[in-house]
Order: sequence, then C-alpha cells, then structure tokens
Amino acid sequence: MSVQQLALADELILLAHREGDGKQLIPNNVLNISLTAAELAELAALGRLKLRGADLAVVDRQPVGDAQLDSVLSQMGKVGKALPPSKWLIRINPLRKGRHYLQRLAERGAFKAGNSRVMGLFPIERYEYDDTELVRELTGRLGQVVRGRKPDARTVTLLALTYHSGVLRQLFAIDDEKRIGELVRDDWAGQAVKTYVDKTTRKAGDSGDMATLLAAGGSSTGLS
Repeated sequence: MSVQQLALADELILLAHREGDGKQLIPNNVLNISLTAAELAELAALGRLKLRGADLAVVDRQPVGDAQLDSVLSQMGKVGKALPPSKWLIRINPLRKGRHYLQRLAERGAFKAGNSRVMGLFPIERYEYDDTELVRELTGRLGQVVRGRKPDARTVTLLALTYHSGVLRQLFAIDDEKRIGELVRDDWAGQAVKTYVDKTTRKAGDSGDMATLLAAGGSSTGLS
C-alpha cells in the first residue's frame, strides 16, 4: 500500500497516532470531527460536493466506491439541502469513527490491534503501528511544508486538518505560525474543524480537562 492509495481520513488517522507506541495525540471527539471534515474534503475533491458561497452542497450522488465515503454521501443526499461545512460535521459525525479507520488500516497492514486497560481497570482495544513506512512518508511531506516548501492543494487540506485539530503541533515545532496560518486560511474543511474546536474544547490547564477528555472517549495514555 502506498500513500497514493490513501484517503485524506486515512492520512489523518495515521498522523494522529504517535509512531513509537501508537498513542493517540488528540481527544476522540476532535479526531472524529476532523475525520468527518477529511471525508467531506475527499468527496469534494472527487466532484461529489461543491462549496456554494458559505454552504456545502451535494452535486453528484453517484457512489465513489469507498464504503465510508459513500455512506457520508448518502446521508448528505437525504438531508436534501446545502449547509455550512461546520454544520455538516455535527450532522453526520458518528461516534467511534476513528476506530473504523484504525481497523481498516490494520487490515492493510499499517496498524496492529492489541488490548490495554484505562486506569488499570477497564479493558479497551489499542492500536500500534505494525508498519511505519506510511506515517513516516506523510510526516516527511508535512515536515517539508513546515520548513518552507510550497504545498500542493491536497497537502494544504491535510495541513489544515492537522493544524486545526492540534495534530501538527504534536508532530513539529512550528517556528513560523503566521505562515502556516496563511497557508490554511482558505481551506474550508480545516476552518470547519477550527470552528468546532474553538466552541467545544477547554484551554490547557483548566480544571476538569482530564474529565472532559475521558468523557469524549480519549485518554492521556493514548488508548484509542
């Protein structure tokens, strides 16, 4: 399997887990919403969705051949109207979306499933890398952009998704925050994630951060 065979959501889930031990780098709720944004961006790139002003509309209901993307496209078609991308994220965002992509990448050999426990008590399935070639290629691609290379349109979207979800800062020290912000400013998928994150997450250090994270389905130990 090569990076060229991956959907944007596959790329995001790979980057959202630490290479060494598979630790998830952001809370589950943020990861799920970001994966949904990646799906919308993928469908737009495939010509199924189009931005009309501030709203995202279905312009072609023909399936694309990816079960997850086709499910999203079907859900959007049933709504029967255009909505802002940030509203679509909430409308079609199921729980445990991240696990779906972990399982599908495990089937392709990138991850392997194991078992662990939350707080030493509750059993939970955990994923670690079985093959790091793909994540290293993706990290290298984003690293070149962070260091100054001009990105293509698809990489801009991946950059926007990782930047606004918090993944990018976990992977790199960003010296030129202004430049990255300008690169992703016009990416609607990333902006939709930013809208969600700004409205729902607490600042680091707020009391209750850990409870919020665990309630969202994530953990400080990287369990997925």
